[in-house]
Amino acid sequence: MNYLQFVKSNKYLLLFGFLCVFVGNLGQTFFISLFNKDLIGNLLLEKDSLSLVYSLATLISGFTVFFVGAKIDDIEVKKFMSMVIIGLIASCVLFANSSNLVMLFFSYLGIRLCGQGLMTHIAVTTLMRYIPQHRGKAVSLSLQGMAFGEMVMPLLAVILLKNYGHTASWMTYAMVALVVIFPLLLWLLKKADLVPVHQASEANKEEVTTKDWSRAEVMADWRFWLILPAIIAPAFLITGLFFHQTLLIDGKGWTLNWLSIGLMMYGLVHFAGAIATGPLVDASHPRVYMRWYLLPLVAGMVCLYMGQDKIWLIAFMVLAGLTVASSGPVINSFYAEVFGNSHLGAIRALVSATMIISTGIAPYLFSLFDSIETFLTFAIGYGVVASLLIQKKLLAEQNTK
Repeated sequence: MNYLQFVKSNKYLLLFGFLCVFVGNLGQTFFISLFNKDLIGNLLLEKDSLSLVYSLATLISGFTVFFVGAKIDDIEVKKFMSMVIIGLIASCVLFANSSNLVMLFFSYLGIRLCGQGLMTHIAVTTLMRYIPQHRGKAVSLSLQGMAFGEMVMPLLAVILLKNYGHTASWMTYAMVALVVIFPLLLWLLKKADLVPVHQASEANKEEVTTKDWSRAEVMADWRFWLILPAIIAPAFLITGLFFHQTLLIDGKGWTLNWLSIGLMMYGLVHFAGAIATGPLVDASHPRVYMRWYLLPLVAGMVCLYMGQDKIWLIAFMVLAGLTVASSGPVINSFYAEVFGNSHLGAIRALVSATMIISTGIAPYLFSLFDSIETFLTFAIGYGVVASLLIQKKLLAEQNTK
């Protein structure tokens, strides 16, 4: 089935996934960090204080995802999504009106948990469960919501921030999510006419012979913990860098305009790369691509380390975009093909929680490095070690009943 036929056959569910991921960008670091300077100035904060609050909120959201994310295996998608997006909207309103560190902490917690953590979790888990034969294409298309957000949301944020300020910007985001996105998601789910979760899992069992792993079984497999550093690497390293992106460009002598151009290039590569990767993953086992998908990111970090010219920034964005583009379809298809569908939400919640915790640690950890070059040395070393572990083929093999 080619892309056009696939999209026509699954248009409502694919658009549902796309919009879930898109609105989840409100909780992504690349977007939230654009408001750091205003928060530091308005609340008279130190950079390290803001990083610490953000990291703590993200850490707690990660632990929460571990428990809440598993509920998607038991609760119907419509009800689960409704609770999450209402939480996201409320958190946006709180963030818009934050006047002290306590309010800022709880708004960060809600935005990170419901946005970065659960909206993407809803999209990917739902698509993998209900479109099992074309997981790679389904996940790659839905994750274009993130790529699209990376292309348009920074520019929108800069325009609203310059003209209307922090509070009006985030009240606008909350209103659009409530009045436009939420009703549209409900309508798309109605048109998709999904069967109950337990029926979908039973139907998938009849089509495959792969054992359905429980989350406890996955956690008990030592091979899983050895591939985990590679799975979380893009989120961990890119979050640390993007959170301090304004400091990076100041240190390199670049401008905010060039950063915006770089982020647009990152989004374009993310979009095109994911579209190309999806069918490749469907045609073979994702393990093949897992061994190599970190290499562009490592090369991009080397580019940032080497140069002062703006071309190195663009090179990094392109190379990092390639890794992020492939990570969605490759990693998520790996979960489903190796571990089965019955406990897919719980297993994804385990990895998502670990990933979110890593992104919570990253901003504060990287603020402790004495220079951007020191951080980049650490990032390059981490990427190389994680890539070497994957070369050893320490991946959980399929088990059959």
